[in-house]
Amino acid sequence: MTTSQHLAKHLKEFISGPNTTGSHLKEHLDDITLEEANQAVYGLNTIAKLVYHINYYIEAVSGVLDGEPLTAKDIYSYDAPILKSQEAWKLRLYTLYTNLDRCASQASRLTDQELKSNFVLEKYGTYERNLMGLLEHSHYHFGQIVVLKKIIRQQPVQ
Repeated sequence: MTTSQHLAKHLKEFISGPNTTGSHLKEHLDDITLEEANQAVYGLNTIAKLVYHINYYIEAVSGVLDGEPLTAKDIYSYDAPILKSQEAWKLRLYTLYTNLDRCASQASRLTDQELKSNFVLEKYGTYERNLMGLLEHSHYHFGQIVVLKKIIRQQPVQ
C-alpha cells in the first residue's frame, strides 16, 4: 500500500472505523441531539462548533487537492452558524463525513512525488505533512468532542 493510500485509509477510518484509536466520528456524533450539539460547557467550544472547525480545515485541504487556491484563514475557522434544527445538525454531520470521504479519495490518488511537494507555499510544508496534520488536528478536536459529550450527558437536566 502506498503512503497516499495509507493516509486515505486513515481518513476513511476516522469516519466509521475501525482505526487504531478504537473510536470514530459516527460512533460518537450520530446520536448527539441538536441541544447537546449547541450546549456550552465551562465556556468551551460547543460540539457543533468543533464539528464545523474540523470540517473547515478538511474543506480547505480538499479544495487545494482539487487545484483551488488556499483561502482558509484560521481566524474564521470557528465562525460556525448557530444550528436551529436537528436537520441542520444532521446536515453538518453529513457535510463533514462527505468532505472527509472526498478528501480521502483525493489523497489516495497522490503520487509519492506529489506527497513530497510543497503544499501551496513552502512555509506550509508538504502535502504529506498537511494530510498528516489534518488527521492529527481532527483527532485532537474529536477527543474534545467525546469529553464534552460525556460531560453534557452527566449533567442534570436544567
